Amino acid sequence: MTRNPLQLLLVLLVWWAAPCGADSWLPAEPKIYVSPDQTYRVRVNPRPITSPFDYFSDKVKKREPAGAPKGRGETKATATIEHLDDAGQWTRLSSFTLTNEMAPVDALIADGGQYLVTFDNWHSMGYGLNVVAIHDGQGQLIRALALSDILSADYIIALDHSVSSIWWRGEPHLTLTGLLIIPIVVPDETNDDREKTYVDAVLRLSDGSVISGSSSEWQQAEAAAQSVTRQKRHYEERAKQAFIAPLIGPKENTERNWHDYLTEAFYRSSPDWKDDTTSTTVLRDPSARDYAASEGWLRDALLSLNYERGTMSFASIAPVDFFLTRVKSILDDAKPGQLKGSKVYIAAPTSALPMLQAIFAKTGAKVFVFDPNVPIPQRPDRLKRYLSGN
Repeated sequence: MTRNPLQLLLVLLVWWAAPCGADSWLPAEPKIYVSPDQTYRVRVNPRPITSPFDYFSDKVKKREPAGAPKGRGETKATATIEHLDDAGQWTRLSSFTLTNEMAPVDALIADGGQYLVTFDNWHSMGYGLNVVAIHDGQGQLIRALALSDILSADYIIALDHSVSSIWWRGEPHLTLTGLLIIPIVVPDETNDDREKTYVDAVLRLSDGSVISGSSSEWQQAEAAAQSVTRQKRHYEERAKQAFIAPLIGPKENTERNWHDYLTEAFYRSSPDWKDDTTSTTVLRDPSARDYAASEGWLRDALLSLNYERGTMSFASIAPVDFFLTRVKSILDDAKPGQLKGSKVYIAAPTSALPMLQAIFAKTGAKVFVFDPNVPIPQRPDRLKRYLSGN
């Protein structure tokens, strides 16, 4: 497949536009949550913003309250608790400010309207000092808990993390005995798409105390988390060493490895690495059953995709000679100057550069090679930034 810079913009748009999946968030909207006996409800109103785009733009610029309409100074979401009276009318009992800057992700209201519990913050599951916030019926905060008040540090590391969130729980519920039950995801070493399993965290509503953690199920979940955390730390250490070490071609001749190599080689080699990015296209082995699709991607990248003054990088699982033959055949259909202003990087021996320049000559593209056998050192400023955590 081809990875291209436009995909990055799409990821950012999906990030705030539409929770349905990994990092997909609908704009925060007013919601109503009803008690189990259907006689109490809470209306949760997000803090008003002009748009998610304005909100995130202001966050980047450190303007607060981020995204607020002109003349509006609200800094938190609000809640209104109502009771269904004998005449079938909803009567307001209390209104108050929540702990959430924008909105909670979920909420529960107890029978009798005695407790309101909110969960997480819009666009940042698992983060903040209020992943769980317990209020009484008048809005008084009983206790706000961070994820670290419920789970160990290693357990939190073991959970799935996305760009914005930690995916830590299932659907919570309240009991008639004054307890809050939160199904906690049990980390899984396999990291596959099998159905998730959960272990219950139990909190007391009256004071917010966490009273779970001693059961055999909880201890098994903790052991699983410890194992996954060890695995993650090992992977992170390998990734760190790979980032520090000189870059050479992949040891395993796989599509994913070549995509990763091309991307990293670009950031280590291109003089425009701070301001530019590159698409990456990998030609599969011609004996592979799905080879034809990859030649289509190669053709699209070279002729069809309209990147104005774009930067493209290519590699091949097939032998280099075969790759050069296919590129030459495709570029026979190119118009003179069709790729003028473009930069083309190809994973190939340095000795192949003159031939590649001849193949691309009529297109107007500038051609460079990443020789997989020649180590590419890490940039000192990239390394410094990486090691400092910035």
